[in-house]
Amino acid sequence: MRFELELRNLPLDRLGEYLVMAGGTLEHSRRAVGAGWSATLVELEPATLGKFTIPRDLLIIEGDDEVAVQAAHAFLRRQTMRGGG
Repeated sequence: MRFELELRNLPLDRLGEYLVMAGGTLEHSRRAVGAGWSATLVELEPATLGKFTIPRDLLIIEGDDEVAVQAAHAFLRRQTMRGGG
């Protein structure tokens, strides 16, 4: 099973905290492994908004344990969701 989340302007250290909170162990700043799942962060081309560039990354969560992968995805999706305001 595999899920992908596009993240924008999220610092690596914050994402690392989220991955650990989800039950993972960091292998390095762009990869974590949990029970039945792994997560890899792939750097994407930045988005452009007028004069501004916004860093983008693709978080790939995958594994053979469907329940574990879905739980990690749901947790990370909630943690990385951005509210307007």
